[in-house]
Amino acid sequence: MKKFHAEDVIVDMSALDPKTFCKSITVVVTVELDCERLELVNHFKRAMHAAREVKQCYMVTGEVDFVLIVTVEDVEAFYVFVKKKLYSDSNVRKFNSMINIDLVKFEPRTTV
Repeated sequence: MKKFHAEDVIVDMSALDPKTFCKSITVVVTVELDCERLELVNHFKRAMHAAREVKQCYMVTGEVDFVLIVTVEDVEAFYVFVKKKLYSDSNVRKFNSMINIDLVKFEPRTTV
């Protein structure tokens, strides 16, 4: 373990039970961009990286361009996020949100 820490293989080993430590909702959001020009895609990436509500952001293949894992205090906070980050971006064609109702499995560890 010390070797992995020293080599920056292990960056963070903390994992808190969200049910115990924070009252929040997790929303999975798929996003389709209107135009996939590099500067517009990079603009969206930077915006998602800077958004404190976005805990994970994946650029993906398939029918959507991005999948976001968003954590907010409540539905009203999610609506604020949507207005500030998605509706305000003229390159976002559409998005779909799915509110998590039960965490069935969460396994952040990777087999080495």
